[in-house]
Amino acid sequence: MRFVFCFGLLLITDLACSFADDASLPDMYFPPPGESLNVQLRLTPAEIAMTADFIDGLKPLVAGRWALWRNGYLIHVEGDFNAKGDVASLRKTWHALTVGAAIKQGRIPALEEKIGIRVPELKGVHAEATWWHVITQTSGFDYPYDQWRAYRPGEIWTYSDKNPRVLCSALARVYGKKDFHDDYSDVVRQAYFDAIGLRGWRAVPQQDGIRFHFDLEDMGRLGLLVLNRGRWDDQELIPQWFVEQLERKQTGGIAVNYDGPDDGKIDLDPQRFPEAPYGFMTWVNTDGDFYPGADRAWAWAAGAGGTRVLWNRNKGIVFAAFGADKGPSRNGIPQVIERSLLERPSPPADSSAGAGRDE
Repeated sequence: MRFVFCFGLLLITDLACSFADDASLPDMYFPPPGESLNVQLRLTPAEIAMTADFIDGLKPLVAGRWALWRNGYLIHVEGDFNAKGDVASLRKTWHALTVGAAIKQGRIPALEEKIGIRVPELKGVHAEATWWHVITQTSGFDYPYDQWRAYRPGEIWTYSDKNPRVLCSALARVYGKKDFHDDYSDVVRQAYFDAIGLRGWRAVPQQDGIRFHFDLEDMGRLGLLVLNRGRWDDQELIPQWFVEQLERKQTGGIAVNYDGPDDGKIDLDPQRFPEAPYGFMTWVNTDGDFYPGADRAWAWAAGAGGTRVLWNRNKGIVFAAFGADKGPSRNGIPQVIERSLLERPSPPADSSAGAGRDE
């Protein structure tokens, strides 16, 4: 057994420095709480069964800074690892995950609960929307408007700032706050931020709900949590079924409007994407249509300015970036990364695809 020191942390393993030659990859690494490269465990691509080709391959696709992990080990960083930035709509995925944490903690009984119980300001048909409708962006809160008729929850998908506004208000009240202006940082700390060791982030109330300011380290920890099916080390923070549904398309048979009125314009062709490639406030490759040829397990959080956290449970990859390419592609970030993989880790156990939402 050999001893490898990486940034002051002791890794005890008989696979160190020879992973590319072995049949398996090292177990998942979960960095201790902190905010610096010193708490990360770093390996070279060769030590984690990758080639270094992805570094040059990603240059045309990422104009800003980025980092890549495999099985929780930091493999490469471009740019400032700990510079904070407003991640825009990338926040939505982690708001959705807060719902999963609240279910795990017994604060929300089921996704089928009407969110109007927590937000009595909702009236009429809008009061019928459930947690599920809000986190899948199928609430219908934008309608009617212009020539569009009123839609009942679940009838149409529309990317809308109304959903995160309502969601943040409801979650604030689940955690005993008046609304999302009332110390929302305490909400997400209790939910799961403290448990995964996030430090230095900010939660900022805006007209569209809570905005998060993260660095690459924060984004990598969030990605590692979903990569590991809602567990941080040996602690389950989010139910596994919730994570599986979060990264699986939820919009089958639901009409789309890619030009909504409340910051709801999405550059997708309705002919190519007659159903939104969307899970729980998370973009997904379930049908293989967003990233053709890439593994269908890819899922990602995305925001304006090219903020991205992409992960793939089958391949142990988490990728975080500011300034990343955002559109559908046959030669996008997932394909570039996959071409560099020499072998894949054993995927975490998946429960049945038909697992109930209120488990």
